Amino acid sequence: MAIRTYGLSGSGMDVDQLVKDMMKAQRTRYEKVQQQKTQAEWKKKDYNTIYTLVDDFRNNTLNTFRLQSTLSPKQVTSSNDAVVTAVANGEASNIEHSFVVKQLADGVKLTSSGNITTGSSKNTLKEQFGLGDDVTSLEFKINGKTISVNPQTASINDVVQKINNAGAGVKASYDATLDRFFLNTTSTGTLAKIDFTGTDGDSDGWAFLRDSLKLVTDEDLTTARTGQNAEFTLDGVDLTQASNTFTVSGVTYTLKGVSAKTAEDTYTATSVAVKQDNEKAIATLKSFVDDYNALIDVINTELNEERYRDFTPLTDEQKAEMKDTEITAWEAKAKSGMLKRDSILSSLLSGLRLNFVNPVQGITGKYTSASSLGINTGSYVSEDGVITSAVSNGGKIKIDEDDLKEALEADPDIVYKIFGTLGGDTNESKGVANRIYAQLDKVLTQLQTEAGKPNITDTSSNLAKSLTNYNKRLTSLNSQLEMIEARYYKQFNAMETAISNMNQQSAWLSQQLGNNS
Repeated sequence: MAIRTYGLSGSGMDVDQLVKDMMKAQRTRYEKVQQQKTQAEWKKKDYNTIYTLVDDFRNNTLNTFRLQSTLSPKQVTSSNDAVVTAVANGEASNIEHSFVVKQLADGVKLTSSGNITTGSSKNTLKEQFGLGDDVTSLEFKINGKTISVNPQTASINDVVQKINNAGAGVKASYDATLDRFFLNTTSTGTLAKIDFTGTDGDSDGWAFLRDSLKLVTDEDLTTARTGQNAEFTLDGVDLTQASNTFTVSGVTYTLKGVSAKTAEDTYTATSVAVKQDNEKAIATLKSFVDDYNALIDVINTELNEERYRDFTPLTDEQKAEMKDTEITAWEAKAKSGMLKRDSILSSLLSGLRLNFVNPVQGITGKYTSASSLGINTGSYVSEDGVITSAVSNGGKIKIDEDDLKEALEADPDIVYKIFGTLGGDTNESKGVANRIYAQLDKVLTQLQTEAGKPNITDTSSNLAKSLTNYNKRLTSLNSQLEMIEARYYKQFNAMETAISNMNQQSAWLSQQLGNNS
């Protein structure tokens, strides 16, 4: 640091203020680079905001929308929900089935035949069931899995936990209010079983199951209890299923009850009809359009936002002279238009619009594109080639419901064909939703190249590199400013010293002249 000796000469100069004023001109370059850095930070933030919105639309809206189950929804009705219900996915055919349910699938359920607690306390099995001090182990097998507890320390809840954690395919529970123990298989069908074979019939463990829990008889030592399959006819064909819920040709059926008998071996059939749910398809498209248009609105706002080039980022000195409200108003204009006419976003809008206009290769007939279904985009470029504001539609989608309903009546799967078709290697063969997905993937890559990903440390994007360069330039300029400032003070120090010396010489001469007079 320079030693400041000014003021000794009595010149009366405010050197600090003089240096400060002289440095203002020198700081102009530094402040200009600082403003460029700030603008780069704002632009990076705006890009990151767009990235988040595009990524969210792609993952949360488009991912679900392009599925066949979404674009080709089915409506299923049952003439008797007490017998059978059904849910269809997008792959199901429009068809009507006849069901007769003769038997529901079931598992094995064992329940205590009466109250089981004999003691006054349930802290341990010994106390709850009055077991002797000599009974130190209760061991038994369920479906080949060994269960073992010490009744002197274990409780009924420990038995429940041991069984449930054994991986035997059964679930145990104890109801303290009913004072009953329950043992059920976790699945249904003839393969579901509760098998105690392998348990020693003379052991304390078997006596515990039989006499204390009142779950079994001695016959269970040699014979496993098994569940039963569901038995039904589907369109006159006899079938069985291990579960009451099963899927056939894209339709998931759930058997609820046995069909009513009208006579011996004659049952009342239940009709299950699968048909296209056009109202749901239209509602799905409307929801997609709302989300799509919201994204387009944001992009249009960024592209058309006014750029106030006279409003540059404020310096610290400028902020010090302004009110908070003035700073806020200034910076709102300074931040405006960072992405005005941005090439990435402009290209995105152009491509999105074409996706709805261009036909899907491989589809023939009257309906080959989204626009042929009554799903169109508005004009987004003015006559002179300038992108218009969102007010004039800006490429947003609009739906003509009459045209869409007419198309769905002609071909219930047409929405999926045009929007959800996977297609081949070419973009033209893909459905509209898959084209948009591929385009958004490309745009996200471009945005990441330009400004990185939001909330992730970024050192490799173009703007991150620019910010690094700005920081280097600012560091270099700051060092230069410090050197210039030190030089100014050094020059003033030298001037003050010279003036002081001259004053001393003048005083000496005056003294000599006075002595000689």
